[in-house]
Amino acid sequence: MDKPAAESHGKRPSSRLDISVSPGNARDFDLLRIGLSPLYEMDAPDTSARASFAAGMTSYHFADIGIANSWGAATNFERTPLTIARGGLDNICLLLYAQGGCGLTSEGHSAEVHPGDVCFLDMTRQSTLSATRYRNLSLVLPRALLAPLVADIDGLHGRILQRSTSLNAMLASHLRALFNEAPVLASKDAGAAAHGTAALVAAFAGASATGREMIEQASSSASLQTARRLIEANLREPDLGPEFVCQRLGMSRAKLYRLFEPIGGVGAYIQQRRLTRAYHALTDPAQANVYIGLVASQCGFGNASVFSRAFRQAFGISPTDLRSNHRRVDADDTGLSGDNAFTTMRRQLLGMGSRHR
Repeated sequence: MDKPAAESHGKRPSSRLDISVSPGNARDFDLLRIGLSPLYEMDAPDTSARASFAAGMTSYHFADIGIANSWGAATNFERTPLTIARGGLDNICLLLYAQGGCGLTSEGHSAEVHPGDVCFLDMTRQSTLSATRYRNLSLVLPRALLAPLVADIDGLHGRILQRSTSLNAMLASHLRALFNEAPVLASKDAGAAAHGTAALVAAFAGASATGREMIEQASSSASLQTARRLIEANLREPDLGPEFVCQRLGMSRAKLYRLFEPIGGVGAYIQQRRLTRAYHALTDPAQANVYIGLVASQCGFGNASVFSRAFRQAFGISPTDLRSNHRRVDADDTGLSGDNAFTTMRRQLLGMGSRHR
């Protein structure tokens, strides 16, 4: 496995990472699962497939974005509430399949992604991908890069840009060129490349909207972002809820409910953000001695029992067990720290999340 590429010819290339799992290598298979864990819980479809599983990936990281060319045997990927909380990613992922494809389930909606299609996934929301033997390009962009350009960024999750459309041809060609140029991309050009990609995504996201609809969507998007910021700043307030938000923003309940309907509702959003904040507090070494009851209170839960039940329902583990298991995993990881490419991948992905918490 190669180390990140060194500087050459006066340029600062993006960081390169090469990873491979040879057929039947159980250790590297498990390390790949750990490396990908900030993005997805990954596994082979069954025991037989796991025994012969093989995969490979070459990735580059620059200007807060990551792009990877990957191939693999049949694989299942699942992004659960626990995955979302653990990684803390606030990013949009684009997938372009060169070979194979996948069945995509996103918040109750199912679709098929075919070779040549581009699909969009919001890393703050749940999704499941069941891929046949595949080869694809994946691009991870910060939401902050796309938000000013996309009228309805919350409407991207699970959308598929089919191969037959002209915008697909432009975006797919750009993704291939971006990956090919990544090894020699100078640091001064990396930001421009990232913004050019975001502009193409924005062209797709607003392509079918009329001017009036775009204005309305932009207004709704701004209102949603304002409401999100208000919620984030007041998560510890026990009376935070729809009425609290409406009073602070001078907004009707009907409008507030319409704004949050595409992402599961305002009450569910507040609960998810509170539980995610609690998850990070419980896995933060600096807060290892803070009582769980106090963590619950600081995240807006007035009752520790209610908090524990909600936490277990969301993440499948109790707050106490999470803290205990996290300490043990941290101790186990010390043996894998060194120069391991899988650990580097996990660290890079977690780093993308930490910049947006």
